[in-house]
Amino acid sequence: MAGGPRGFWNSCLMRINHFEIAGRKIGPGEPCFIIVELSCNHEGSIDNAKELIRAAAEAGADAVKLQTYTADTITRDFQHLPHGTMWESTDLYSLYKKAYTPWEWHEELKDLADELELVFFSSPFDETAVDFLVDLGAPALKIASFEVVDTKLLERAASTGLPILMSSGMTSFLELQEAVQVLRGAGCKQLALFQCNSGYPSSFDEANLTTIPVMQKLFNVPVGLSDHIIFADAESTEDVVPHVSALESVRLGANLIEVHLTMDREQARELHREGRGGFDWAFSRTPPELKKMIDCIRRFETDGEYEYHSDLERDCAARARGAVSFEPSPREIASRSLRPSLWITRAVSKGEKLSFAAGTEKGNFDSLRPSLGLHVRFTGLIENCTATRDLKPGEPVTWEMLT
Repeated sequence: MAGGPRGFWNSCLMRINHFEIAGRKIGPGEPCFIIVELSCNHEGSIDNAKELIRAAAEAGADAVKLQTYTADTITRDFQHLPHGTMWESTDLYSLYKKAYTPWEWHEELKDLADELELVFFSSPFDETAVDFLVDLGAPALKIASFEVVDTKLLERAASTGLPILMSSGMTSFLELQEAVQVLRGAGCKQLALFQCNSGYPSSFDEANLTTIPVMQKLFNVPVGLSDHIIFADAESTEDVVPHVSALESVRLGANLIEVHLTMDREQARELHREGRGGFDWAFSRTPPELKKMIDCIRRFETDGEYEYHSDLERDCAARARGAVSFEPSPREIASRSLRPSLWITRAVSKGEKLSFAAGTEKGNFDSLRPSLGLHVRFTGLIENCTATRDLKPGEPVTWEMLT
């Protein structure tokens, strides 16, 4: 093939739509845009959150990202245990009460990020979070893997006109295609996707990084990797190899990388054992690991090569490439139960009409985790239907309860 495989992909990717986030160009030919996710690794302390932001800047990251929700905007006290996941010993409501980032922190953390010349944005998990982030001046919005099926959230996010970044974890091809169509139909002009495995912690064997260039061609957008791979063996959680999957994705043309950061993974692991925190310990990099990952990527971008120094690294790299796949991996199946679906949020009398709440108290049903009710895509059909019986808050929406 003329020009070799790399020349072929470069010629294909010249057609990929580029865009900017806060003046940073995203797309082929540009430096990989590296995002550090704080998530719950602040362990409930704004000082810890600030320390993570400073560490991200020192390591050479381009952006820091939060997650904007409360326990009551992402779920309710349904006493649901996420069986089959690393959080199965804690019900969802309790988990998110401990893990969320207080909304009153956002402005102060944004000011620090601005001072350190880091792009600051977040993942909204309901419509009120979208509005909050727009008012805050966020330059982009990230849709998490679990929220890909929340079509109402996608519509609200797209309507802002901001660039949208969206992860593909747990999705089938048709689900991903539907989400892209919803975003485009609601006005999204600037879109990037992430190849992502949401079986926490992820495994090199299920990374399937060769999907990245195919996703770029199919959707004609920049594509990156939302990376949750730390360990050579995700079951034993031993042998840390935290730079390989990200570097391999860049070799394959990834335009963005998103990773979680913790100051001390072993301390977080202990907090998780005690049920007090550390909920992301198994897929979060430490500051030295983050810096090594970024340095490897920048060296590859400069020199066009990077040689691994051990057989373990080379083995993990080969496993990470995998095959082209647009279906949930075995490790992701249990996580699908944590997606949002439709739930009754206020008491509804027999014969009363249903109305979508969109995170407010004005309606009587909304999209919440877990995925026990009807798909959010049916919201338009359900609105203005009447209840066939009295409905209680905390019931998943089903067809039998509607006219």
